[in-house]
Formats: sequence, structure tokens, C-alpha cells
Amino acid sequence: MAELGSTSQRRLTAARLVGANAFSAFAQFAVDMPEGYFGAADTVTAVGVVYLALLLVTTVACLWGLWAGKERIMFLVWASLSVNVGIFVAPLAASPAIAAITIIWNLIALSWILFPLRSAIASLREWSEARQESRLQRWQRENGPAVRHLLFTSLVLNIAVFGYRLSEQWVAFGMTLTLAIFTVVLSVPPLWRMLRRGRWLVGLMSIPLLLMAFYLQNPDILLLLVSFFQLITLMVFYFRTPVVDDVLDFFFEYPAVLVLATFAALTLIGTLLLSLPAASATGEPVGALDALFTSTSASCITGLIVLDTPADFSRFGHVVLLLLFQLGGMGILVLSTFATLLLGSKLGLRAEQAVEESLGVRGADSTYSLARFVVGATLIIEGVGATFLTFRFMRLGYEVPEAIWQGVFHAVSAFCHAGFALHSESMIIFQDDPLALTVITALIVLGSIGFLAMAVGWDWIRGRRKQTNVQARIIALATFVLLAAGIVLFLICEWNTSMAGMSFSERFFNALFQSATLRSAGFNSLDTALFSDATIWFSIGFMIIGGAPGSTAGGIKITTLVILLIALQGIGQGQPRAVIFNRRISQTVVYRSAGIALAYLSVFFVLLFLLLLTQPLPFEMLAFEAASASGTVGISVGATPELNDIGKLLIIMVIFLGRVGPLALALMLGRGEPSRIDYPEEHVMVG
Repeated sequence: MAELGSTSQRRLTAARLVGANAFSAFAQFAVDMPEGYFGAADTVTAVGVVYLALLLVTTVACLWGLWAGKERIMFLVWASLSVNVGIFVAPLAASPAIAAITIIWNLIALSWILFPLRSAIASLREWSEARQESRLQRWQRENGPAVRHLLFTSLVLNIAVFGYRLSEQWVAFGMTLTLAIFTVVLSVPPLWRMLRRGRWLVGLMSIPLLLMAFYLQNPDILLLLVSFFQLITLMVFYFRTPVVDDVLDFFFEYPAVLVLATFAALTLIGTLLLSLPAASATGEPVGALDALFTSTSASCITGLIVLDTPADFSRFGHVVLLLLFQLGGMGILVLSTFATLLLGSKLGLRAEQAVEESLGVRGADSTYSLARFVVGATLIIEGVGATFLTFRFMRLGYEVPEAIWQGVFHAVSAFCHAGFALHSESMIIFQDDPLALTVITALIVLGSIGFLAMAVGWDWIRGRRKQTNVQARIIALATFVLLAAGIVLFLICEWNTSMAGMSFSERFFNALFQSATLRSAGFNSLDTALFSDATIWFSIGFMIIGGAPGSTAGGIKITTLVILLIALQGIGQGQPRAVIFNRRISQTVVYRSAGIALAYLSVFFVLLFLLLLTQPLPFEMLAFEAASASGTVGISVGATPELNDIGKLLIIMVIFLGRVGPLALALMLGRGEPSRIDYPEEHVMVG
């Protein structure tokens, strides 16, 4: 006879049973087996009615038995889950995906109940009892695992029923809505206790619940708000467990893995949301590969598109894109730091070290100050830019609400270097508007210089710093030189092509805009299809360079280029050292710069080779797209929409590597200890 275990374990068993039976009940409506005992999708056969009744009766009986502590009830729990597994074997032939997921779900629940993770439960109890237990901690120990499981189950059902519309049966709708409301009710007491203990950020989680009162007649929006609340609640509950603490300690010890994992998670979540029918302008789900491509491009703030953003995505899809490139632009690592500060907590030593290495600062105080500055400066700059752009869109005839939305979307997209626009021709609508072009250019430049350089410059402006550090001076000088060089090159190469017929001022401001956007932002105010071959070639070089480290820009970074150039100058002068502004750059930094540049160029050339091998497009077009993808720039000469599935997958991989690869590589190269072993020197002829 099985043991029921502790109160926490009994409640977790009940939650797993409810979750498995609820999902099985939904699957009964979703499977399509016209000749089978479940019938066609969204129909209820006699067998289906009996099965639903059996699920309801066994669930109620098991819940009563677990609540009353009846050990014999465990046999009924096992039997219920086993029946769920057996009854969905036949539907595997007709609806393999849904039936297989249902079987796996029930098998996992059955294995968890048969072989409970006693060590994890004991760890949770010891973690809670090691301190004076409060009511919140006691709730977390007794109810936390069960409520988390129900929240996860309800989220899955919300996505399946109201997101992908896998079932139109009213029973499935009612069951899903009931479970969602039930999980919300269970989540409110601990959140209220957190709020009373001073966790004011938790109060913001009530906003979706308050908005629900305005959408009681719209089940889709109602469930969307509930799902958002559930997701945030689930994250809050999971982040209060010792298991998560151990996982975060691992990530903070290996910050490169943290960067890869966070951007991968953001990309996958974005793919899921963009593939929902609600994200499509037509109501038909976007293809999985196209959703993955768009999500990767948005979360990695690139801007290359295979679908027309304004025509193929709905307002919901546009909001998802905005959230993806806003989170990708600021960086999840910095956002998590700021959220921790708002929750009244402190980062651990490993977390502080991870943030320091990612942002290039030293000392815990500097880390926290810069984290605040990053979020604050981002919101202020984007807000000011959105205000100016709102008035420019109103000048074009947009109504005030739509003008505000357009202004916010494009301001965030510009500052984060996302390159996404709500107009099929990007920023060509502002081709004759110098003020709009200047505002967007300013947003792009501020986003490209990096948060650390902005913080140093802000301190210098306020008189808190007598002189800026070497990195900030390198970034400022290189940004100015590259911006001026781009203006001159665009005026020379495009004077009689894409700029033909413009006045001198229009040519200048469009050249300024294109020079700023070329290194990472991905917008265009000129028709890229008219670019000359000379423009395409110098553009490739600019896209490879990118922006500053710690910024929203991609590429090898301008500091990498400057360090390699001054090192080359030193070698040419017979002094193998890099000196700039009367400061000597460490040889370790020089080697790291060479490694990053070599790795980046290797990815670019491999991508170009594979694209030439698989895509029937001209060389210069593919070279331009390869540079745009590897530099996470996003500007295109029209090749990306013409790519086949192989080409799309190649671009997806390179966009991801181009965004997270240089930072991850820099973190890995910067963590090694110098070897104490020395070797005899040998001369080798080079050059």
C-alpha cells in the first residue's frame, strides 16, 4: 500500500491528477478520429460522454480521498492515469501529436506519483524550516508545488484552447476557463502576503486582473489577461524555490551560458506567441518556420523579415514584436537585476560578477547603479523619441491614438536597433522630413554607443567626472568618424541613384540617416533596390563593424576595430604594443579582439558560402544579406523574402550567433587564467 506522504506531497499529487485529467478531457475533443470511439474533432460520442463522466467522478473521489488522508485512494489515482494512457493509444493513428502529448503527460504524472522526488521535497522543507517560518513560507512549503503545477497546466490549456483553437467545443472552453479562474483564486493569498511585506512590484501583477473587468464579454482577451497573470505568478513562485537558486548560481558562474539560455528562451516564447492565430492579420496561424525566423530577428534585434510586418501581423502580433525587441535590446540580464532591486532583494556574489562582466563595470555599487541607469535611460530616451515621432505621424494624418502607437513602436525599434517598422517601405515615408530623420538618427546613435559610455558621459556632463575613460573616448571618436565617413560615402555613391531628384538638404539628411542605421539599426529611408554596387560593398564593411560593446548594436564592435588598428600601427612602428590616448592596452585585450574578429568573419564567410551553395540569387545580394544577418543589422536588398527553407534556417542560426555569440565569446575568453608555463621563443615568417 502506498504512502500518502506529507501534506505538501498529497496536495501536489492532487494537482498532478487534476492537471492530467483536465488535459485528457481537452484532448478528447481535440483528437480527430471520425471512425473511432472519440469521433471527429469537437464532437461528443457516447464513449466520450462516459469517459468525461468517469474523469469527473474519479477526480472528485481522488481529491476527497487525498484530502481525508485515505491511503487506499492512491490505487484509484494510478488507475485513472493508466486509463488515460490506454484510451489514447488508438487515437495515435488519427491525431498522433495530440494523442502522444496526452500519453506522455499522463505517464510523467504517473511516474512522479509512483516515484516522488523526496529529496527535492525534503530540501524545500529544510530550506523553509532553517529559518523562522512565516505564513508565506509555510504556504510556499505546503501549497507551492501544487499551485505551480496547476498554473502550468492551466497555461497549457489556455494556449491550446484559446490560442491555437484546437477545440471549439463549449465544454472545453468552460473547463479551461474554470481551471484558469480557480488557479487565479489560489494564487491571490500568497501574492497578497508578499504585497503586505513590502514587495510593491507584486502589486503591478494586479493590473491584468483589473483589466479583466472591462473584457467580461470577450473570452479571448479575458483568457489572454488571465494567462499573462498566470505566467508572471508562475515565475514569482518558481523564483522563491531553492532549486531555482541552484540553477541561477550555475548560470551566474557561467555567464556565457546565461546569455545563450536567456535569448534562446525569449526566442522560443516569441515563436509560440507569433504562431498564434491572434498574431496573424488573417486569423490563420503563421507558419512555424516564419514565426521562428521573425521571433529570432526581433529578440536578437536584427530586423530581417520574411513576412511583411504591417500586412501579415495583427496588432497583437505587433505588440509581441515590440516586447521581444524591447527585452532583447535592454538585455534580460539587466532587466532581472533591476527587477531584483525593485523586489527589495540583493544579488548574490556570482550574480554581481556576471553583471559586471556583461556590462564592463567593477564593484557591486557600480553594478546596481548602472542597472538603474540602463533601465531609466532607456525608458526616458524612448519616451522622448516617441513624443517627437508621435507629432510627426500626426502631421502625416494619423489619428492621435494611432500616432502614439506608431511613435512608441518606432522609437523603441530605433533605440533597440530592431529595424522593425509598421510600414512596408520602412522609413521612406520620412524621406522628406528632416526632423523625423534626425530624431530617429539620434535614437539609433544613442542606442549604438552603449549604456556604459552613456553613463560615463552623463557623469561627465554633470561634473562628477573630470575626464572620461579610454573606452568612452574610443567609442565617441569612432562613432563620429564612422558616421561622417558614412555620410560622405552615401553622398558620393548614391547622389544620382537612390537620391536622384532630391534637394541638397534632403540628400544630406537621408545620408545621415542611412549612415547611422547602416551599422546595426536596419531601417532605410532610401530604396535599397536602387543601391549601387559600390554602396553595397562599403555597406558590408560598416555592417561588420557594428556599434559599441554593451549596446543594442551588433557586429564585431567599434572598440574591437580600433584596438586592432592601433595594434597594427604599433607593429608597423616596430613597437608590438597598442597605445591610445597615452594608455597602453593589455595584450590580453588585443588577443581577445583578434579572436572575436576572426570568429565573426569566419561565421560571415561560412554563411555566405552556404547561401551561395543553396540559394539561386546574385552574389552581391547574398553577401549583403549575410553581413546584415551576422551583424544583426536587418537592412536588406530584397534577398531575405526570396530564401528557401534552408536559407531561412541558416539566417536564423547566424542571427542568433551574431547577437549572443560575440558577448558569450568575450565572456568565455575573459574568464581564463593566464598560464604560468613559458616556452622557448621561435621566429616564423609571416606576410
